[in-house]
Amino acid sequence: MNKIKSILDFLNARLFSSTYQIRRLIVLMIVIIGLLILSFATYYYYDRYYDPQQSVAQTAISQAEQAVSADPQNVDKRLHLAETYIVYKRFDDAVNQAVQVVQTDPTNIEADFVLGLAYATDNKPQQAIEPLQKFIDARKGEDNAALDQELQSAYYYLGDSYLKLGQPQSAIAPLETTVKEVGTDSDSLYKLGMAYGGVKRYSEAVQAFQVATEFVPNFTEAYQAMADAYAALNQPDLATYALGMEAYSKKDYKSALDLLLKATQAQPNFAPGFAGLGEVYEATNDLKDAQTAYTTAIKIDPNNFAATNGLERVNLLLGK
Repeated sequence: MNKIKSILDFLNARLFSSTYQIRRLIVLMIVIIGLLILSFATYYYYDRYYDPQQSVAQTAISQAEQAVSADPQNVDKRLHLAETYIVYKRFDDAVNQAVQVVQTDPTNIEADFVLGLAYATDNKPQQAIEPLQKFIDARKGEDNAALDQELQSAYYYLGDSYLKLGQPQSAIAPLETTVKEVGTDSDSLYKLGMAYGGVKRYSEAVQAFQVATEFVPNFTEAYQAMADAYAALNQPDLATYALGMEAYSKKDYKSALDLLLKATQAQPNFAPGFAGLGEVYEATNDLKDAQTAYTTAIKIDPNNFAATNGLERVNLLLGK
């Protein structure tokens, strides 16, 4: 418990995640238009939120390929081409380029990163582990390692790869590192929660899922996993809360309201339950009841991020 508490201390500051995510997406879009940028941290956001047109893809690939053709010994240009292939899901081509760099220069850790990322994003976790671990070992001792976005991405994909291989115990350490350094990244928090759940550390799993859903209130998978963790802890009332929030995330507001009312009646001092109730009322335009629910949550926990922000929205709509 001490380890997860120390990891989540930063999260309790309730920093909003969108700034971090938008910044990373902007970096990625710069890569797409052909600039020679070697850092492309957390490309899974690109896969999730951005769907490029084929003409843009072909232009970016052609430019990168021409740069390599003009200067085939330039490893930076070859790695940039590999990165561009990854962006547009040509994973085998990306691996080929990265391998050529490794064969030419076995000490090039950027090539290890690109190779590991290509395998990880191509759903080949077994092949991803060795190059990602090699990159991490080379970079983790450097100055300002905590600010190294490539390094944090490597930790994330390493942990994710272990999860996909059914090895949650091995996934915990790299994902804990990611969460510690990038505390508002809901995907990393969700993966960490899944790793904890995989080794039956259910209380820590619930904590990770709860913080993840504060930043992404409609995170269906996190609520599903949270309900399972509460059930494993023999806390049926809190499992009901998680199921209510799962229904909310699916826009099944009637079921969500029924479940959350039941949960808050059984757990009158559980702030997230009232915050969730406020979100359901707000979604159905019942602003007065939303205001009451959010206010109740804040009285229980003045630091509840969802309730504080929800109350501000509702008060604005009510003209207060």
